[in-house]
Amino acid sequence: MLSRILAACVGAVILFAGATKATGFQQWKADARSQGLWPAIAYVVPGVELLLGALLIVLAPTPVVFGAATLLLLIFTVYLLVLVASGSTVPCACFGAQFSKPPSWRDVLRNVLMLTALFVAAAMY
Repeated sequence: MLSRILAACVGAVILFAGATKATGFQQWKADARSQGLWPAIAYVVPGVELLLGALLIVLAPTPVVFGAATLLLLIFTVYLLVLVASGSTVPCACFGAQFSKPPSWRDVLRNVLMLTALFVAAAMY
């Protein structure tokens, strides 16, 4: 039961991130461009977040879903680490245009906590 709760909590955060990017898509594209990301990434990330978030919430997570969500969060966390360590002031827009601010160590910590929750949930599953 705790495994499902942890997976659903992480899924809710990921789903929210995808939803805010999708609803403010033009600003998300501009923020992604400001970060120097490939244009294709701006189109792919919201959909991937929406899908993985929904899967973690609605379905009993499978190893594939746990693995995909973990990989996504690892990529995002490494990227945030690079931005924070370099002192970047470019908005990360982790949660879309409404939350557009430069990345901070708090963002890194949030992702590390979500990764921890996913590992615990997967271990208990």
